[in-house]
Amino acid sequence: MQEYEEFSKKRDKMKTSLAALRKEAEGVKEAPGVDMLQVKDDKEALDVQGKAFLEEKVGLKASLAQETSNNQWLIKHGYQQVVTYLLHSTEFNSALGDVYIKLLNHGKHLGFVAGYKAHESEQPQAIFLLPTSSL
Repeated sequence: MQEYEEFSKKRDKMKTSLAALRKEAEGVKEAPGVDMLQVKDDKEALDVQGKAFLEEKVGLKASLAQETSNNQWLIKHGYQQVVTYLLHSTEFNSALGDVYIKLLNHGKHLGFVAGYKAHESEQPQAIFLLPTSSL
């Protein structure tokens, strides 16, 4: 019995909510001008926003063209200037000279080590058969 009472209460609630929805729908049907004004305002705002986006798009395309030309100049001329300045700088040339001197010293050291090992093994002709090391 209790289930029947709960069911009837739910049914009554649904009937009242359905009636409220019907009244609301009838109100919308009776006053279509209010919704149409809102739709018209929204459409006008959307058109204004669309025009603003198109103007911004044109501005961004011009900016992209300018940046592209800047990048092309950098690739064609900028790197060439950097390398030229680098090759003529005293700091780079002194460091490069130090590397070259250390490379020669390392080669001489390897030669001394190979000669000593060949002397210790009592095969002096082995000095000429040893492979050269690579760095």
